[in-house]
Amino acid sequence: MRIIPTIAIAVLPLVTGCASESSEDRPVVAVTYSVLGSVVTELVGDNAVVNVVIPDGVDPHSFEPSAKDIEAINNAALVVANGLHLEEGLEDVLDTLAADKVFYAADFITTREMKELDDHAHEDEHAHEENHSHEEEKTDETSTTVAEMSTEDDHSHDEHAHGGIDPHLWLSPFAMSEFVDELTTALESVLGVDLADQSAEVLDSLAALDTEISNQFGQLETCEMITGHDELGYFADRYGCELIGAIVPSATTSAEASAQQLAELKKLVDEHQVKAIFTSLGTPQKVAEQVANETGVQLVELSTHVMGESDTYADFMRLLADNVVNALS
Repeated sequence: MRIIPTIAIAVLPLVTGCASESSEDRPVVAVTYSVLGSVVTELVGDNAVVNVVIPDGVDPHSFEPSAKDIEAINNAALVVANGLHLEEGLEDVLDTLAADKVFYAADFITTREMKELDDHAHEDEHAHEENHSHEEEKTDETSTTVAEMSTEDDHSHDEHAHGGIDPHLWLSPFAMSEFVDELTTALESVLGVDLADQSAEVLDSLAALDTEISNQFGQLETCEMITGHDELGYFADRYGCELIGAIVPSATTSAEASAQQLAELKKLVDEHQVKAIFTSLGTPQKVAEQVANETGVQLVELSTHVMGESDTYADFMRLLADNVVNALS
């Protein structure tokens, strides 16, 4: 990976809520959720209007589209989606679109297979050492993943739509960079413009951001995390952290933890002397508070699905990294 100083990219405001036209009659690119939309906005600049389907702050796992949303998706020049069961309520609509009208980001990244977080106690020492060897692995872009990741050779949406694959790809700048070239090509095709300069700027920015966060986490002695649900896998794998448990041991917030799983989670907190439990959008708050009260560990809320007050993807990721590092320092 080429390392350059961090650069700032001006980002046009995202238009939340779908609409099929703009006052300037620019083409419309629909993006399913806000964090992905922020990168798409950097790519298209003022060549298109970017409309985010799922309002920022709404759980993409549980969102259901309105008739207006469906109409806007159908009328968009291109729809950019995750592609790994993240936007469960939009899948039926997306499946009706022609292949050249929807771009699935997950079709062009090195996907991460889910692992059972509550089976942490049975992991061997070799797996633990692999998880902390991220610095060596990141020096070559062709071998940047850890043991839990697997490369998909067939870039079809059906291949990625199986269970067991982590959909939270946006929580790694490197994973985001993997699909930029293909997304640029798709956008150029439907917009009829040359986006080479914007694409190069986005890739440079993502590379610089990845290096910045990596250096930040390199200062931590250890990074063991308990999360709201199994969402920080790409982030943890990339920056040498270890996910040892979750309030909801699943990739989707619609799942529920059993009493036995929560009991085992409390044991992990004690055994590993966990400093913080990281919650986020969709975490069952009462359950998290119960675990925190019974273990004496602080709850730290992370913005993992929501742009919030962040103006750019880089701001979003820096806020996430800062909150994790501060809680574990």
